Amino acid sequence: MQYRNLGHTDLKVSALSLGTVALGMPYGITPKKHKIDNEKAGMMPPSDKEAIQLIHRAIDEGINFIDTARAYGRSEEVLGQALHDRQNKVVLTTKLGCLDADGNTLQGQTLRQHMQESLTTSLRLLRTDWVDLLMLHSASVELLQNGEVIDILKEFQTQGLVRYIGASTYGTEAPRMAIAQGVNALQVAYNILDQRMADNIFPLAQAEGVGIVVRSVFLKGALTPRADDLPDHLSALKQQSETVKQFAAQLTPPMNRVEAALSFALSQENITSALVGVHTEAELEASLRVAKNKTLAPQVMSQFKQLRWDDPLMLDPSTWGLP
Repeated sequence: MQYRNLGHTDLKVSALSLGTVALGMPYGITPKKHKIDNEKAGMMPPSDKEAIQLIHRAIDEGINFIDTARAYGRSEEVLGQALHDRQNKVVLTTKLGCLDADGNTLQGQTLRQHMQESLTTSLRLLRTDWVDLLMLHSASVELLQNGEVIDILKEFQTQGLVRYIGASTYGTEAPRMAIAQGVNALQVAYNILDQRMADNIFPLAQAEGVGIVVRSVFLKGALTPRADDLPDHLSALKQQSETVKQFAAQLTPPMNRVEAALSFALSQENITSALVGVHTEAELEASLRVAKNKTLAPQVMSQFKQLRWDDPLMLDPSTWGLP
């Protein structure tokens, strides 16, 4: 496993990191053979025992960077069980949201109270007194614009509740604002089809010493064989995934979509770590095999970059109508 410095922090994290949303709640593209009445239900998470085994296997194979969030169902609780005797082996990230029940951005004392309660709950469920990295979940321009929320995160740092702070963002303006306000790390979407962050955000983050963690490497399963199970209204996305599949198969040696998608992210010099979510040990093993390979040659990377697809709606899983 390769390890990289997270920006200018003293955290050295695995290039492959474990995302845990699928371990705590229904999530992702449901295989057609598993669909019953509600096709939007998502894939059910594994049992606690299976999830804990997956987490332990990931750690044993060298993954030391694990990502969760208050919004990921029972993910924090399951992680707390899995890590009770392994906290010193991982760099742990959790995220907190800053919206009320109606989806409105919180402000002032209400925001402060909400963030404090969310962090307190996360620490209790994770069975720890502090986390290595605390991120804002889906940090919007509206949330970041007056600097208040970043100031609160910095207070948590001073209190010893978190070592470093960051933001998970969408678009280009929010990550710019987060960098300007002093975050240590960003989490952004990036994959073979969605390469927009490489235009300006990656160079800016590198210049400012901000670590980059990429999510959506497999585009919520659309860059895996699960693309075949995409509903009809996402047929354009299915076709783009098929193009990636065909292109990867023609390489020497040939690759499948999973190998191509993860290799593409791991071969980017501006990316600190690539998050992958798994339901099964087979999925974890597939990602581990890729992470142990050499990075892609420059000419292959150049070819993959030609598969960029700037369709904001199709590249945003929140618009798909799936969990």
